[in-house]
Amino acid sequence: MDLKVLIVSGAFLIGVPVAVIAGLAWRPFQKLLMALMCFSLCYPDALTVNLISRESYRMSTRGIELGLFDVCSIALLIILMIKPHSGRFRWFPPLTISYGIYVLFVLLSWTLTPGDLPVPNLATQTYAKQGYEFYHFFETSLYPLFEVTKLLRGGIVYLMIVNYIRDEENLKTVIHSLVLVVAVMTFEALLDRYFYGKHRVSGTLGHPNSLGTFMGMLGTLMFGFTLFRKTFISSALFGIATASCLVSVLLTISRGALSAMVMGIWTVVSALFHRYLNLKNFTILFLGSLLALGLFFVAADTITTRFLGEQDAVSDIQYRGLYNEEARMMAADHPLGVGMGNFSTYSWLKYGRAVSLNEYGTQAHNLWYLTLGELGYPGLIAFIFYWLRCASIGVPFLFRRNKGMIYAAAAAATAAILIGHIQFMLQLSYRQTSIFMLNKILLGMIVACWYIDRDTRREERALRAAQRNPNALGRL
Repeated sequence: MDLKVLIVSGAFLIGVPVAVIAGLAWRPFQKLLMALMCFSLCYPDALTVNLISRESYRMSTRGIELGLFDVCSIALLIILMIKPHSGRFRWFPPLTISYGIYVLFVLLSWTLTPGDLPVPNLATQTYAKQGYEFYHFFETSLYPLFEVTKLLRGGIVYLMIVNYIRDEENLKTVIHSLVLVVAVMTFEALLDRYFYGKHRVSGTLGHPNSLGTFMGMLGTLMFGFTLFRKTFISSALFGIATASCLVSVLLTISRGALSAMVMGIWTVVSALFHRYLNLKNFTILFLGSLLALGLFFVAADTITTRFLGEQDAVSDIQYRGLYNEEARMMAADHPLGVGMGNFSTYSWLKYGRAVSLNEYGTQAHNLWYLTLGELGYPGLIAFIFYWLRCASIGVPFLFRRNKGMIYAAAAAATAAILIGHIQFMLQLSYRQTSIFMLNKILLGMIVACWYIDRDTRREERALRAAQRNPNALGRL
């Protein structure tokens, strides 16, 4: 067995109970666990192992992942189950049912997979030219397991965040932990560009588009807190974090990520600027615009080449449409889809050739079409229902007038998820570990804020009712 697997597996078996005991005995240790959990998003390969790994197969999850992220998230979840921060543990928060229905279709589609299928000679030869020895069989019953375990891990961190954030103090812990992530990822991006000399940086996430999506979402979140803070000094940390994210996105030269981050900043300004209307925010918006224009000016040649000369965006989108056509054909032939994680298999076996792809085996870049091909129309409908439920909770925060921290956090997190979703329709990034888990953290943050808002409204209604009824006030 690989030494790294032994070390991480041992650390998991020992680390979780030790972390639980430490977190129960000394509450500040929980903040350290949160910071470590978020930090591990920066190094998904170094701090994670893949059990039953299939590294050369082209899919988003190539094994049963286990790492520091899971040690921290599971330990925190157990701590909160044993000793909730305040009130009772929230076992079934919003999204539980919709997420459960979606997972049910994932499992149902999994049961219909045919098992091992012979790998075509073309696939073997293609990988041999690249220096890889490919497998003899596509293991269609195994690949969905990799994705199912990721769904389970995402559910764990979502449930934990919903129960962790019960007040502004714990919300600050999560936000500051994500500021740490911004700092580390920006350092890695600068290192890529100015030390290793890469033209399009990818940091530790493996691809420029992945880093661009990740930092675009974080930059949108950070800008919300830049506007929320009352003074220049308190806003400085988040303003620097926002600028760092923009620099990182520019270094990726990702057209989609850059456009999405601009849209995210615009969404945050539309939602929050009028709530915190003051000289500080006017100044930040003015200086921030000048800084952004300066960065764009410095990178103008590179950006222009990328957007206009290096690659024809229209042709690129048209070619990606072939992946979507594969998905439609898969859904037509397989009513419940080919099984999550099996898109690449069926592209090699039939559908890549059927739509005249230049290179077979690539997953659909559009998340909705990827879901259609792997889970069929019933699974796609369940997935749409899940995201509509997410939107029904988060989008109203964009239009609230409340000025509390939870409302700024929920609005900024919602904007971050929305612009991330734009990328998920263009780039193969949603299921990549760091981005997938960041989504779950942001969703957990929104739902936790929804709980706080709901409880506050209930208390206000009860107080108003008591004021109208003096006898009830005495009972309160």
